[in-house]
Amino acid sequence: MPDALLNRPLTFPPLDRARPQPDAPPAHERAAGISVEVLADAQDFAALAPDWNRLHDQAEPASVFNSWIWQFQWWQVYGKDRPLRLLVARDGGEVVGILALYVHTVRVLGVPVRLLRLVGTGGDTHPDDLGPVLDPGRSSAVAAELAHALLGLRDADVLLLTDLSPECALVGALENAAGIAGRPALVAPSERIAFVRLPGSWDAYLRALSSHRRSRIRYTRRRVAAENGRFYVWSDPAGIDRAFERLAELHCRRWAAHGGSESFGSPEYLEFHRRVMKACLPRGWLRLYCLQIAGEPAAMIYAYRFRNAIYWMQSGFDPDHGRLEPGNVLLGYAFEHAIGEGNAVFDFLRGDHGYKDQLATDHRETVSVRVFRATPGALAYRLRRVWLPRWKARLLRRPAPKLRP
Repeated sequence: MPDALLNRPLTFPPLDRARPQPDAPPAHERAAGISVEVLADAQDFAALAPDWNRLHDQAEPASVFNSWIWQFQWWQVYGKDRPLRLLVARDGGEVVGILALYVHTVRVLGVPVRLLRLVGTGGDTHPDDLGPVLDPGRSSAVAAELAHALLGLRDADVLLLTDLSPECALVGALENAAGIAGRPALVAPSERIAFVRLPGSWDAYLRALSSHRRSRIRYTRRRVAAENGRFYVWSDPAGIDRAFERLAELHCRRWAAHGGSESFGSPEYLEFHRRVMKACLPRGWLRLYCLQIAGEPAAMIYAYRFRNAIYWMQSGFDPDHGRLEPGNVLLGYAFEHAIGEGNAVFDFLRGDHGYKDQLATDHRETVSVRVFRATPGALAYRLRRVWLPRWKARLLRRPAPKLRP
């Protein structure tokens, strides 16, 4: 989406003046009959699982990354002592919307700035397609109430919601609510994501390739088969720890010659993804594609399946088998398996890698929303993260940089 303030003159805006607001109330009643309660306890997070799962099963849009499983495990590992803010919308006694956030304090230009961020963002994990889970029959009304409640929270300077689906009703609701409240708000692209639209059969996929690529797939598969190579999808819950450790080892080995990788580099990253994989495997969401050579997985792709789409998270391969191109061979098998399951999309998620654009048939975007209060912290943030990058980009005639916390 275009930035609503992008074409304004380059002047130094005065401090924003917002309406006086009470301290964040536990609930806020509206004419629509929907109330929003703000919870702040990890036990409340755990107790929301049944309602969250029910809404997530029905919500549009929805992803693995805004499921209760992903969000709760992230909070358990990365939340630590940061203040939790769970917004729960109810219509009568029924939960009709949930949005999980936390307060993250950073220093900008020497000023402490309190950011209200989505659970799931921050740390060394970078998921896409975050946002609330909303009752599909009342998504617009619920999103409007959540937006109003968000603007009523006083314990943050900047509302910083990144990696939302453009289809999320909260995006427009926040932009509208901020306009009514006289709050500066920016809605802008967050990430550009490559994906492959999968045809109905593997033969159809091959026919769409160049003759060179078709020949290369067949040739490399024959070479791997000659080494007793075998493709499979990991399905053994008892061995998931062993599979995870091999995945981490292969990923680190693959990137060692290229300066290393942030992924699998911290105890938190390892703990979080191990937990999520264990929780998602019984639900049928996990896809751990494996190519075995000489009795051991020589290449692995870590992905999730949700609503007939595959989402690639990470991968790795053993450089000792590099001559067999195990990573490329495995990717071909993963595509074939995904097509065989009836999936329509193989999504590469975020990350600027040339091979993604080479393989992709299309691209999509996530969006970010920033709303500012009239505080010194918000002013420092806007100066450093919004105005100065714009001025520099215009001076150098370059695109503005991507959003950073």
